[in-house]
Amino acid sequence: MFDTLRQRYRAFRTDPAGERFQHRYRRLASRGGAVCKLLIIVAALALIVVGIALLVLPGPGLLLILLGAALIAEESLVAARMLGRIDLAIS
Repeated sequence: MFDTLRQRYRAFRTDPAGERFQHRYRRLASRGGAVCKLLIIVAALALIVVGIALLVLPGPGLLLILLGAALIAEESLVAARMLGRIDLAIS
């Protein structure tokens, strides 16, 4: 399991900045159906809501918000493009 995560992370990091999230979206676009996408988006939104709550409470709020945004970007090309622009601005 951890080997797979390491491989995916390495593939993500080797992609050029600004295109990483779009490449990841395209790599994962063929998996699952509509129900799977819906469950992932609901889980991502839950992570974002908990992250927002943890911004004022003690805890890793920003990390959870970023993780939720990355999960949404795996399921939405629009979100992947937005995160790509943010990635370029940060780099």
